[in-house]
Amino acid sequence: MADNNSSDESTDKTTVLLGDQSTLKAELQKAKEQEACLIIIRGSPQGHRFFLTAPEMTIGRDPGVEISVADQSISRKHAKVSKEGGGVKLTDLGSSNGTFVNDKKVDSGASVILVKEDMVKVGNTILKFLPAGELEILFYGNLGSAAHTDPLTRIYNKGYLLEALEAEFKRAKALHTEFSVIFFDLDHFKKVNDTYGHDAGDYVLKELTNLIRTGHIRPKDIFARYGGEEFVILLGNTPAKGAQEIAERIRLAVETHAFVYEGKRLPVTTSMGVSELRADIESSSTLLKAADKALYAAKTGGRNRVVLAT
Repeated sequence: MADNNSSDESTDKTTVLLGDQSTLKAELQKAKEQEACLIIIRGSPQGHRFFLTAPEMTIGRDPGVEISVADQSISRKHAKVSKEGGGVKLTDLGSSNGTFVNDKKVDSGASVILVKEDMVKVGNTILKFLPAGELEILFYGNLGSAAHTDPLTRIYNKGYLLEALEAEFKRAKALHTEFSVIFFDLDHFKKVNDTYGHDAGDYVLKELTNLIRTGHIRPKDIFARYGGEEFVILLGNTPAKGAQEIAERIRLAVETHAFVYEGKRLPVTTSMGVSELRADIESSSTLLKAADKALYAAKTGGRNRVVLAT
């Protein structure tokens, strides 16, 4: 009986693997048909794709330009992208606040050739560049379909997080790249609310997210409020060790930051769980649950610490 079960299980796994390979082959073929694109990863609408279908396209806040972005810190005609020799060139058009590629300023009137995963910053908006035919383009297909911002903290909400988690998980599986997740929450947050009031709790959540967003994550990382005082960070192309180091820097930054509300310094620390994509993890939800389980271990182990999933 045991041998029969083992055989059935092996057959099931083979069927699943063949199905996955067939799906991947179809997705790769579909990806070949995709134009190069710029994807909004910081700004609104988050996750929106601008396909570079014309030889030249202008980026700006003017509603009439090809890549129109609703950001008042962007010039009406800020920059342009143009196809050249099989690649894509980005040129600043004398913008007021400058155009940046991977945090390096592009001189007014100057151009740079974009390469895969370059981060283009215009005003307060960051767009990720993906060349034509890249598989990742498909995985961002549904991320601009609805409002994905948490109204209190102004970071991504749970709905966006779960879509992005699935997209990044598929991307990492298909391309065999590293992918890690940080799941964390605030220690004794109920006590903060009960002692200082819910307005103080809201202040802590907003101050915390601003602290992390502006100083402790990379432009390509996805930072979201999971619910209440729980947060998740998705780290593409990042192994467990790198994710653990990022988590520890955030933990220390929160512990040492002065959270001051109405003249009183509030005690704020965080417990964090880290998981990475391994061969035995077969779904995005399993990866998230592994980080959540590590978070629970951090809480039961004394709080204000980082635990790596095993």
